[in-house]
Amino acid sequence: MAYRRIVNGWQVTESRTAVASNRLMNSKLDTKVVEYIREAAKSERLATYLKRMLVELVKFNTAPDDDSYATASREKAFFDWVEREVKQIAGQEITVERPAIDPRIADDPAYSPPGYAAGPGGQVPPSGQVYAGRTNLIIQVSGQAPQSRPSAILHAHADVVSPWFGPREAGSRVFGRGSCDNKAQIAVILAELKLLGELHQKLGYEPAGGFVIQLAIDEEIGGNGSLSLTMDPRFAGLPVLMLESTDLVPYCAHRGAVYYRCRLSSRGLPNVGAVEMFPLVVYQLEKEGRRIKEETNAPLFTPDHVQTNHGVLGPYGKHPGSVCDHVALELIARSGAKPERMAMKMGEFFEDALAEYVKVYGDKTKVTDSATGKPKVARHFDIKVLPNATTQNFRIDIYGKSGHMAAVADCDSAITKAAYLLGGLLRIAPNFPNIKATGRFADGGGDDQEIVLEGGQGFTPSHRMADIQDRMAGAARRGVESYCKLRRFKFNEAMVHMSFDRLHNDAYADTPDSVPMQALKAAFAAIGSPWPQPVAWQTSCDARIYHHKGHPVAIFGAGKLEAAHGVDEYVDIPDLQQALAVSTLATLALT
Repeated sequence: MAYRRIVNGWQVTESRTAVASNRLMNSKLDTKVVEYIREAAKSERLATYLKRMLVELVKFNTAPDDDSYATASREKAFFDWVEREVKQIAGQEITVERPAIDPRIADDPAYSPPGYAAGPGGQVPPSGQVYAGRTNLIIQVSGQAPQSRPSAILHAHADVVSPWFGPREAGSRVFGRGSCDNKAQIAVILAELKLLGELHQKLGYEPAGGFVIQLAIDEEIGGNGSLSLTMDPRFAGLPVLMLESTDLVPYCAHRGAVYYRCRLSSRGLPNVGAVEMFPLVVYQLEKEGRRIKEETNAPLFTPDHVQTNHGVLGPYGKHPGSVCDHVALELIARSGAKPERMAMKMGEFFEDALAEYVKVYGDKTKVTDSATGKPKVARHFDIKVLPNATTQNFRIDIYGKSGHMAAVADCDSAITKAAYLLGGLLRIAPNFPNIKATGRFADGGGDDQEIVLEGGQGFTPSHRMADIQDRMAGAARRGVESYCKLRRFKFNEAMVHMSFDRLHNDAYADTPDSVPMQALKAAFAAIGSPWPQPVAWQTSCDARIYHHKGHPVAIFGAGKLEAAHGVDEYVDIPDLQQALAVSTLATLALT
């Protein structure tokens, strides 16, 4: 049974169980238990265990794709491995379940049609087809006191973004897809179970109340796995500790995000490829994003919580929520000029356009990447003459730095950079009437007259999601209208279609006084770490689903957001060790 109260201006949902947990947290944890956890978490043996677990977890490809049978098979193999490890650690003290994805999720406003399952026309199959044979994983851990249900939920997601790549080690650092987001947190959960087992064996201690561990699928596309888990009445209203890559910072709020899909068409235009249209669309989307940033004014949030990202352009990029690091265009020109001379002049125009780009987004060739020790971007672009008997053809490669959408300011978007470079050519094209040119993707094939641009817009409680969608759609239209004006074409509605039928995460904010936040605060105090000023997280996750379903939620975990989703995704084992200490103590406070 849940009720609402107002705390520090926030409307907070709590349950009777949560209130009871809050009272329990006020009792001091046993000093011997705290000391054991602190020392064990710092030990070499648990560092070794965490590294070994993480490497094994990353070996599994849990990036879903359009082959639902293969996706289900890979997820099952992953959960099989986790279940075996859990039973080896905890024996009969736990129960493990594989609940199927509840078909009712498709009727919930928070449901996100899985874009990875879309066919060639962008249509996503029904949820029953996408999720056939697929499950989440639930682990129930009992406590001393007999209870009808657990006291709290530990949550982590099992899926990763594409492209998947396996693990490698470098000292105390582990690389690989999911090493940071989010298998680092699953490794922490496994180590926590191991640590709790040691407490029982060596000190005769076990939590007073039980707790449940939930491992969810499909967080990266909008949280459908978690949405299914919230429909289980056994766990309604329980406080949730959501383990995510927060760089060891606790959060009780996060920004919202909406993914867009923009189809651009040049059908009916003479000798024009649709690729020419995207630069001005990107300009307008970026401009609107800056307006949204300037308007942001909400408690716990800053303008930095607002990000605009373009993750997929035709065949380039893998995910709307990841920064694209490479775009290649082919320019076909008809003129009497020598190709080498044209390439040199094109390079000069690009340098001018790049200077404008760098003013806004910075020069990442001059910034060191913490993962590699090298510049984040080796060079901005290459121009190569392609031999051809009748036309002057050029391949233009534009380079960036990949990463999580929320860290776009620390990355380098090849799509945005390409928009500046190609947009610069479009602007100066009228000065060269004797050169007739058109563009297309260098590696795309397919239909040059229709392309798709995908990305996302972050926002805070200062804005409603519907308003964000309307403004993005308007920006895309203005971009195509600007293109038509520049090229002296007549605009028509069929040139641009903006849809928002993918991830649509609302912003949320709970009170810093919520039960799980206080549990984290108690854990920080126990290990002697200063408690930071509460702020909102710069990305979104499944916390808002639980929050809106009546759960108090806090977010915490190891790994830097800027490392997530990148080609050099990594996490440092000492960070996992600190997350282990905090998570274990917070769990004990909650139970």
